[in-house]
Amino acid sequence: MNMKKIKEKRGTVFKIDGPASIRVLEGAISILGSVLKPKEQVVVPRYKSLVVEFVEDSTIELRLGSDAKVEAPLEAVIPAEWTMAAESILSQDSRPLSCMILGDVDSGKTAFGTYIANYAVSKGLKVGVIDKDPGQTEISVPTTIGLSIVERPMHSLENAKAVSVRFVGSVSPSNIVQRVVAATKELFDEALRRGCDLIIINTSGWVNSRRARELKYNVITTIHPSHLVLIQRTNEVEHLVKPFEKSDIKIIRVQPSPAVKPKTKEERKARRESIFKNYFANAKVRKVSLTSVRLMYSLFTTGAVLSKEDLEKYGREMGLDFIYGEEGRDFLFLVSRGPVEGKAKIEEEMARRYGKEEAILTWPGEEKGLIVGLLGSDLSYLGLGLIREIDYLKKVIELLTPVEDVISVIQVGLIKLGEDFREIAKHDRSPL
Repeated sequence: MNMKKIKEKRGTVFKIDGPASIRVLEGAISILGSVLKPKEQVVVPRYKSLVVEFVEDSTIELRLGSDAKVEAPLEAVIPAEWTMAAESILSQDSRPLSCMILGDVDSGKTAFGTYIANYAVSKGLKVGVIDKDPGQTEISVPTTIGLSIVERPMHSLENAKAVSVRFVGSVSPSNIVQRVVAATKELFDEALRRGCDLIIINTSGWVNSRRARELKYNVITTIHPSHLVLIQRTNEVEHLVKPFEKSDIKIIRVQPSPAVKPKTKEERKARRESIFKNYFANAKVRKVSLTSVRLMYSLFTTGAVLSKEDLEKYGREMGLDFIYGEEGRDFLFLVSRGPVEGKAKIEEEMARRYGKEEAILTWPGEEKGLIVGLLGSDLSYLGLGLIREIDYLKKVIELLTPVEDVISVIQVGLIKLGEDFREIAKHDRSPL
């Protein structure tokens, strides 16, 4: 760790790429409108960057880890039009106000969201922030969407504690559009119930494709924000607001901050894996009986259990050895004794042969590492878990989870993590 003291005049601007820490010794610095004074400090995680503006002649202590960098942006940290946008939104007399932020990947949506939250808090407003990007969420953990209530300035949304969370099961919204829409609406309604004056909805950078349009359109029409803020260099997200140009929603266009740090897919993935590792650091193994707990987003446990004779029949016809199975009017769920090559093609063949909308083929051990959301009896989110093992015959699931509360519902996700909490598989549909 490299440590040094930096003394600079008022108006000096630094961009610091983590891992690093900053402690104010004398004077004051500002990070997106959040002011830090002597003895206060902030940590810049790996894969993140913060822009520090000296608002007084100041001295800071800077500790730099490996790969950390310090550089000076060529332009102002906060573009003038960001301030104009914040003033325009908050000048509206009606309350509550709501602002949905749209932008491509690495356009600075989170930075703008942090800035306008700080700006509103400085005016005495109660602010709710919904982070609906399940892959790069700042408020909760990957595969979830979170709501935070902001009551004091912060330098990053990572410092915003989630007061309510919804599990959506994936780090990409492409296959879970309806889950994201529903979760966003639920959190928006909760922010209203909590008396927020301004609700900020930070969105994902998934902006191209028909499904991306569907997601953004549905969220906008469902929550009906008072303002849409487009962060774009040219016209990257204009197509997302075309249907609303004649509506009562006010559309504001701003440029990205020059201080935004582009991140590679590898860096985004590494950041998620780091969060997962920290989340499960103190997790314990729990065995849960499916007689007292129910599954969601799963075919398993929702059909009629197949008899030994039916299993043998399907086994003969498919040339496989099945140890468990269930059948519904629209699906077939079969568990093989061991791993099967060409699983996807076999599932397609089973669905076609037996006239089912969907067929799922799995085997003991295939479920290991699958991420799940855990709910209480009131369907409130308790936390995440990882499936370690399923005993299909005894209907028992073994989970790795930090959750100690009574579990009533297990929501099956689409991401599988390895022993080191690295993402090793992403499913297009539930594998159970």
